[in-house]
Amino acid sequence: MKRLFLSLGLVVLAAITVACSGAAADNPASAGPVDPNAPVITAQNMAFSPATLDVTANKAFSLTFDNKDGAPHNVAIYTDSSASQSISVGEIVSGSKTTQQVPALKPGTYFFRCDVHHDMTGTITAK
Repeated sequence: MKRLFLSLGLVVLAAITVACSGAAADNPASAGPVDPNAPVITAQNMAFSPATLDVTANKAFSLTFDNKDGAPHNVAIYTDSSASQSISVGEIVSGSKTTQQVPALKPGTYFFRCDVHHDMTGTITAK
């Protein structure tokens, strides 16, 4: 009898866990609202698309990051490919969308990468 109650309890716990995790994946609390007019970078198949992005210089913007991979990724923007000076580092997420606020960039070219997978890279040009 104890085994029956224990088994039923585990089934109920598993069902609750699945139900809660499904709701969180559809609308992650930490992601915040996605701006439909923001530039979008997608991670899929361990690559960024687009790998080059043009933005307006001297104007802050919201960057929408859509991670379609199950692996954790982020978009981290640096002054150059040495990645020694960060400008904006986005939240690491798996299989969800998020937005990050990027400060105004002076005219020029900037480097971005996934801080988890350093071979995922791209450039942002502020014009």
